[in-house]
Order: sequence, then structure tokens, then C-alpha cells
Amino acid sequence: MKLIYPGGSGIFIEQTPGIHPSPVHGVNTLHHNGVIVPPRYKGRGLSVRIKGQPTRLNDEQEEMAVAWAKKVGTPYVDDPKFAENFHEDFGKALGMKLLAGEVDFSDIIRLVQKEREEKLKLPPEVKKGQAAERKAQRDANKEKYGYATVDEQRMELGNYNVEPNSIFMGRGQHPWRGKWKLGPTYEDIELNLSPDAPRPTGNWKAIVWEPGTMWIARWTDKLSGKKKYVWPGDASFLKQRKDMEKYEKARALKEKLDDVKAHIEGNLTIEDLKRRKVATVCYLIDRLKFRVGDEKDEEDEADTVGASTLRPEHVCFNRDGSVTFNFLGKDSVPMNITAPLPPKVVQNLRDFAVSAGKESLFEGINSGHVGDFLKEMMEGLSAKVFRTLYATDAVRSGLATQTVKPEDPDYLKRQAALKANLEAAKVCNHKRTIPKTWQQSLQKKKDRLKQLEAKTSADEKEIHQKLAEEERKYREKLVEAEKKLAEAEKREEELRAQLAGVEKAGGDQKASRKRLSAARDKTKAARDRIRKLKNAYVTVTLKDKKQLEDRRLRDREAVERMRLQVEAQEITRDYNLATSLKNYIDPRIYYDWGKNVGFDWRSYYPTTLQKKFSWIEEQPEEED
Repeated sequence: MKLIYPGGSGIFIEQTPGIHPSPVHGVNTLHHNGVIVPPRYKGRGLSVRIKGQPTRLNDEQEEMAVAWAKKVGTPYVDDPKFAENFHEDFGKALGMKLLAGEVDFSDIIRLVQKEREEKLKLPPEVKKGQAAERKAQRDANKEKYGYATVDEQRMELGNYNVEPNSIFMGRGQHPWRGKWKLGPTYEDIELNLSPDAPRPTGNWKAIVWEPGTMWIARWTDKLSGKKKYVWPGDASFLKQRKDMEKYEKARALKEKLDDVKAHIEGNLTIEDLKRRKVATVCYLIDRLKFRVGDEKDEEDEADTVGASTLRPEHVCFNRDGSVTFNFLGKDSVPMNITAPLPPKVVQNLRDFAVSAGKESLFEGINSGHVGDFLKEMMEGLSAKVFRTLYATDAVRSGLATQTVKPEDPDYLKRQAALKANLEAAKVCNHKRTIPKTWQQSLQKKKDRLKQLEAKTSADEKEIHQKLAEEERKYREKLVEAEKKLAEAEKREEELRAQLAGVEKAGGDQKASRKRLSAARDKTKAARDRIRKLKNAYVTVTLKDKKQLEDRRLRDREAVERMRLQVEAQEITRDYNLATSLKNYIDPRIYYDWGKNVGFDWRSYYPTTLQKKFSWIEEQPEEED
């Protein structure tokens, strides 16, 4: 039985035995409701003009034409290879040979555009209602198809929607881009169910029971000819168990790394040509973090290259003894890596290049040979374990160099996490094609940063002006109050003098004392007004100053957040951080670091990965 190993998005593909995690054993029952197969396209009697002649389309042809019309306005239809491949397949469906430009899709394009515009013009309440209906349907589908029961334990599935008919998009400069890709029908799909499970509705190709591999559904892809599988989801206990095993394997490799390196080194000069080739491949995997090269998970990976599939054209020997490797890596991203290598490795590469001609430098060597060679030193060791170890170590080292403290805001800690993640992506050569909208997106962030900086300055100026205005009003009121106080004090002094005169003359003092008492009350009231005025000014000033400080901190935080977003987009320009985060970095590194600096690891991991790695909270803490 072949081993089945997971590819992306819950779809699984057959791989070479001997290099991937072992199958699941000991499962007695597997129940599920099958997968969702899209309904076949129902035509509307649409037509196109072929070489000027109107042609009515059948359902299959119309589905293809509508799919093409929906791509109009995107860079894809302007890609000559994309257009060539589509028209070739469209011509086959029509029973003729077609070239790009010989079909007028105008009527269908107008129909597609009209339907888009009508959707945009729908009232908000209608859009909201439709969105709610779609969500309800998705929830119902997930409840019915999104889970399997393994030995009475419910388990989430990775993907339960079978891919529909579509134009194949591919990645990078894939030679098949634009071809028509037929999705599977019920008659193409096999289900894996234990004998006691109810049979899901549908005319399935077969119902089988293979407890050793635990796939849910499988079919043969009609474009690539490869088997495709639906598998338990990343958050399922089966996948979580495999993740734990993977990261423990990387920890075990760290303990034996010196021995493994010595094993590789010792076979670089051996007479046995095959072992020398394998050792050289393993050296490139270890030293330069290359992929093996013959482990493509999906048919939408083009003629990409890894260590075992390098050809002479991909290698350039430099005068300083370094070697430059130039090839298409994963996702058809160009890789250009120059590295100093030991003389014996360089000599091997030279020798293999001479003998290879235009074939692979390591003709006859594949991932199976690499796996067997590595297992001589450690059971279960594969090329991916090296990448897991080095990606994890890169994050550990990257976090150790960050200076964030527990009292720092989360956005600074998140940036530290991102920079450490970037180091792992660099170590693993996770390069990506720079998105076409990257510069535009970056400029929007920079413009927003300028706006926030201007707002910060304007806010501070506004508060300062308010403080100055408050002070001006206070000074005016204070001058007026002090003037009235002076008048009251003067009047009080005059009345006191009058009373002294009356006392000296022996006259009646009652009226004089009454007037003096009233004057004293006015003086006291004037002093009270001044005291209250000063107190009120201090209170208002403190309030305004606090408001200024609060706004200043809020604005500066917004500026700093946006500055970090700009920095993050710039430094990750041509790197894909998601691959290392999902597949290679031991999440316990982020978990333990987060506990030390007061940062919840979930704040950096997307929701899907939070579920995938939920097991880390049940594990013992990593010891330094």
C-alpha cells in the first residue's frame, strides 16, 4: 500500500514511500457523509462569434466561455500562454482548432459585466440578507460534511468541497496555465468508510475501507492524472498528533545533528558514485536548506527544481570558489543563491555537471534514496526535518535578539514575532513572486502614515492653542478680579479710618461698624473669587494637559503602528512567511516566548493555525 501524505488545503496526494509520516494504525470505524460535489453547469443558450460566424454553445462550451469572460480585465487574459492554452481546449470542446483572438466573447462579457453591476446596485439590506443565506448554507454544509467520526470521536475535515470545473490558474509561469480543468463527478470519487458506516447519497465510484491511511475521499485529477485526497483537517487529533511527532523529530535531530553532518561529510568523497551523489544532495539540503526536488504536492507546481533535480544549467562556478544556483523554486519563484562551498562539494558538482550533460546533476537519485541515506543515522529522518529544525532555530534566535519587554504594547511584540518569522522564511528560502499590487498597497500605507503624522501635529497644535486661549481668558478674568479686590480693600481701609475717627470723637459707631462689616464681606468675596478662579484654571489646565498627553500618546501609537506596518511590508516584500509558520516553525517557541514577555501566541497566529496548534497549551514548557 502506498503511503498517503497531506498536500495543501486538506487535499492529499500520493508520494514516494519511505520519506513521510507513517499511516494511522488501530482505527476500527470511520463514518462521514462524503463530500460536496458541485452541480453540473446549466446553460442559458449563449453564443459567441468564431471567426465572424455566430455559434450557439452547448452546456460544456458555455461554461468554459463564461469562465473566460469572468477573467477579462485581469492580467491572465493578456498572458499569451494562458490565452493559448484556453483557446486550444475551448477549440477541442467545439471540435475545431482555435487560436487566441479568433473568438468574439463580447456578448457573454457584457452579460457577465451586467450581472456584476446588478449585484453592486442591490440595496444594502438585500446584500446583507443574501450574505446571511450564504453563511447559513455554509454552516449547514460544514455541519453535515465537515466532520468525520473516528472510533466515535468527532474530527474536523480539511476540505469537503470537491473542486468544480474551472480554468487552471497554476502558479508562476506554469506551462498549463489557462487549460480547462474538469472537476470530478460522483462517478469519479471513491469514499473510505468502515463497513458499519451508512452509505452517503450519491452514485460514487466505490466505497472502500482502508483504515491504514485514513483518507476520506479520493479521485484522479483529470488534468494531471494524479490522485487527490480529502484528509482530516489541521485541527483534527490525527493531524495534531503528526505535528507533535514532526517537531519532536526536529528536536531529536538537533541532538544528533553533528553525527548526521559527519555522516554526510564522510560520504562526499566515497568511491561509490551513487552514495556520493546522495551525500552531495544531502549537503545542499543541510547547508543551503534546499528542498529535495521531487516532492511536488500539487499539479499546479510547474517544472520547479530542488536539490536532487538540479541540472548543469542551474549551477555556476565562480572564481572565488563560491557557487551560484539559479533555478525556479517552489511556486515558480526564481531562486538565485550564491554560497561558498567546501572544495570537495564544488568538485562533486563539477564532476556531476560534466557527466550529466543536460540531464540532472544527480541522475538516478530521488527523495527515496535521500530518505534511506538519512535513516542510516536516524529513524524517520527526512529532508523536511532539517528545514523544521533550522526554521525553528531561526525563530528562537530571532526572538532572543528582540528587546521587547512585558510592559511594551502588543504591537511591538507582534512586530518582534514577525521579524523572527522572517528569519525562518529566509533560512528556508521561502521566496515569493512580489504581488502586482505590492507597491500600490505600500504607498497607501505610507500615505496613511503621513496623514497620521500630520494629524498628530495638528492635534498637538490644537491643544496648545486651546491651552493658550484658556490662559488668556484666565489672565483677563484674573486682572478684573484683582482690580475689584483692590477696590474692595481700598473701600474697607477708608471705612476703617472713618470708624477710627468716630471712635476718637466719641460718636455713635453702629452705622460705621455696619458699613465696615459689609466692606469686609466684599473683600472676602473678592478674594474667594480669585481663589476659585485660580483653582478652576489649574483644574482646567490639568484636564487639558491630560487630554493633550492622552491624544499625543494615542496619535503616536497610531503613527507607530502604521510605521511598523510599512516596515513589515517592506522587509517581507519577496518572502512568504505563512509557509514556515504553518509547516516548519515549532509553535512552542512562540508560546514560551510569549509567556516570558506577556504576549498571547494567538495574537500572531491566524485562527486556522490557532486550532492547528492548540495542543501546545497542553504540553510541558520548553526548557532552555
